[in-house]
Amino acid sequence: MTGRFREYRRRDLPALGGLFARADAHDGAARALAPDAADELPLFAFAPRYPLGLERGLTRDEVRSRLGSRLSEVERLVLVAAEGAAADACVTVFPAGSEASWMLDWVVDPGKREAVALDGIVQSGLNRIQHLAPSGMRGAPATCRVEARGLREDREVMAGLGRAGFQAVRTFVIMACELGRAPSACRSRGGVPEGISLRTYRSGDAPAWIAAFNASFSDHWGGFSYSDESWARHANSPRFREEISVVAEAGGFFAGICHCAPSLNPREKGLAHLHILGVHPDFRRRGLGTCLMLEAMGRLRENGFKRVELDMDRLNARALPIYEQLGFREQEAITMYRREIAVQRAAGCRAYASGDTISPNTTDSSPQDFGGLNR
Repeated sequence: MTGRFREYRRRDLPALGGLFARADAHDGAARALAPDAADELPLFAFAPRYPLGLERGLTRDEVRSRLGSRLSEVERLVLVAAEGAAADACVTVFPAGSEASWMLDWVVDPGKREAVALDGIVQSGLNRIQHLAPSGMRGAPATCRVEARGLREDREVMAGLGRAGFQAVRTFVIMACELGRAPSACRSRGGVPEGISLRTYRSGDAPAWIAAFNASFSDHWGGFSYSDESWARHANSPRFREEISVVAEAGGFFAGICHCAPSLNPREKGLAHLHILGVHPDFRRRGLGTCLMLEAMGRLRENGFKRVELDMDRLNARALPIYEQLGFREQEAITMYRREIAVQRAAGCRAYASGDTISPNTTDSSPQDFGGLNR
């Protein structure tokens, strides 16, 4: 095979649909959106969701409504290697919260994985980021951070990213708990610290929730903060349900929060994700995190959920025995890799920011070429 990566084109959509279908069938992955969206918009199952306000499970009309004129922006974040009517691989890059931080992801046809070299995939993604990141940047050369991820046991990814200058910086363990086997004390409140009460999220809690989240994660690796706008978008999404989101209240002040999100994939019915667990620094070391988890797990069982999953930072060694006591068991681990690249800022322009329209625009008849596959 001699193909090269180039920008996504509208007529690539059927080929990308086939690529994702083959990859999902082979890997048992759950990238697809709602059934009526998957046939027409498969690239959004791999394109960045949260930076664009997308969640797994959106219908075709919901995706179009949320993206609107930004559809073309997202498409320029995707590179395709295609021969004829089939796509061999797809690379996606996207800004992760700031102009100087980008994510790199990819998917390869299972039948072509022996022939498609990871080195070419990664380099094409880095070339694409270097093409996009300077758009509008002003002054001297700047440094851009790029992150990629892979299963902990995937030696090929580890070696390939290492050759490209990436270093492993963090490992996150995916743990799961069968709620039917969880401790029977899920609804017990005997251990709640004095002066604190637990309840579910209510309308009007947004300001206190945002303040608690931002304080709880201000010292967290890779953390971010919510604004009024970003929280409103999340709270109005299908992934947020008040009845399975718990707060620890102390005189109108939120000492801690625990947000569980339902899986919106039809193949994962009964599954929830423990998405956020945060305790304000002034209330730590008092067992409040465990109380919040127990309360949330009880709420999940009441609402018909059978299983809950969470991601744990491997360096958070103090949390592991607590999770295990609550019934969680390790499923797999994801390693985050990082490197920095230099980008040349263009004179007279400001930096790219998430939400900007990417330029220059390229036509469907002459897509930009971003390198070969080395295969």
